[in-house]
Amino acid sequence: MTSELNSFDDFREYSLWYLRDVGLDIPEIMDAEFKVVLAQTREDEIEFGHYAGQKKWRSVEDMPQGEWNGRTLPSILSNLANIQGDTEFGSNELQTGLWDHAPTDYDRKILLSVITEEFRHGWQMGFFETEVLKTDESRWAAQSLLERRASQSGNERLLGAFNNPIVDWLGMYCFLEFMDRDGGSQLSLLAHSSVMQLTQSMLFMLREEAKHLRSGEQGFERILRAGKLPVEIVQRYVNLFAPLGYDLHGGERSTNALIYYNLGLKGFYPSPEDYLSKPAHVAFDRHLFEDFKAREADPVRYSYKFIDLNLGGAVKDVNKELLNGITVTFYKRTLEKHFEKFNKIIRESYPKGTPELVLPSLRWNRAEPSMYAGEPWDIHGKPLPPSQLEAYKKANLPTVADRDAVNEILGKKGGIAAPETDVYKELTHEKPSDNVLYRTKFGTKARSRYTQKLAAPAPAAAPVATPVVTAAAAPAPGGEDVPFWQLMDEAGA
Repeated sequence: MTSELNSFDDFREYSLWYLRDVGLDIPEIMDAEFKVVLAQTREDEIEFGHYAGQKKWRSVEDMPQGEWNGRTLPSILSNLANIQGDTEFGSNELQTGLWDHAPTDYDRKILLSVITEEFRHGWQMGFFETEVLKTDESRWAAQSLLERRASQSGNERLLGAFNNPIVDWLGMYCFLEFMDRDGGSQLSLLAHSSVMQLTQSMLFMLREEAKHLRSGEQGFERILRAGKLPVEIVQRYVNLFAPLGYDLHGGERSTNALIYYNLGLKGFYPSPEDYLSKPAHVAFDRHLFEDFKAREADPVRYSYKFIDLNLGGAVKDVNKELLNGITVTFYKRTLEKHFEKFNKIIRESYPKGTPELVLPSLRWNRAEPSMYAGEPWDIHGKPLPPSQLEAYKKANLPTVADRDAVNEILGKKGGIAAPETDVYKELTHEKPSDNVLYRTKFGTKARSRYTQKLAAPAPAAAPVATPVVTAAAAPAPGGEDVPFWQLMDEAGA
């Protein structure tokens, strides 16, 4: 597995071709500053797992040798960074079509901020792969981040939620509320990882991600406060996006979750609530806990995977293969609080008797690797006759007419309320303790020798993706071969 990228300088140069190829080479983005930021962490020791108490690892040479499910630790980390970076770049591509029909200038400001920061987060993962891991696999993974495309047949993004085009602004705010909130879950877990630069990367990313999450929540509030869009349409969008957010947390029982815990990469959800000594059922969504118990009680029907869950004691003692179930529960409980607020707005802004929004059960409309994949449940978590499932889904998911109505209503004056506060009044500030690398402005005058895709990596067995056949690189006009960062309006390293 060989990449043509050997360093982060190569990666950021290739990023210019990416921006042009996906249509993001507009002045507002080209003139934004991009950077890699390593924030100071309070913890210098590994916090959990088999290596708890040791100093956090800073290089591949520091990491323990061995294989876990046939993969080395650098390979596991490359895969984690590949998936995280893929979601960042994928979200950009899903949102590019929204620029020209934003309901207001404020919404356009939100979109610009989200796109530039998600792009920066993808950069952060490219940095981790090219400058921290520095293996052939990780460099290839970094190159593939810039070569996959959302919704492109045969070259899709790695996770299904990042291959569903966002075609209207209700979809945009659903994406921020559900998809980005999962991103917040994952970043929160990795902020306590056993690898120093991964932890440091997450801390600054979380400062930026917090604004994305507030933007999504605020978008719902503004749409409902305007009182123009039928709530039943909003409900159908929620029915689509909520299970996609649940799915992003991974399978409810996962051997990867156990491996990540043992290696100190991802542990229990870092909640301000001290829940680890409480009974296990407090850490799990009610439906999820009931279903774990039912499946453990019937191993013949549900297979060995649901035996020895250890759900009778304290949360801290549960089988660590269930950690994704704890994380998705905290995610869902945050959304439940938001929906209480959304429904209060509905009672204030819509005619009396208007149905309130329902946050779907974890059982509803799930995909692999969820244990619920393909099972017939309704949005409330009640069983459906299998023969009725497809008709039920058709009646409860967005239609073309719904999308047309969203575009028409939000496109009119008063279709979405003005924000009570400006989420992006200020940029996310660096702290004096932050280590900032590779400050870059592409600038509208930037040039690059990368005007086409790089040559394809040599075929190899890859953990999560297949190398993409690509066109050979072309020289820059005039035969020049000068790295673009020497030609930018502003640059630094």
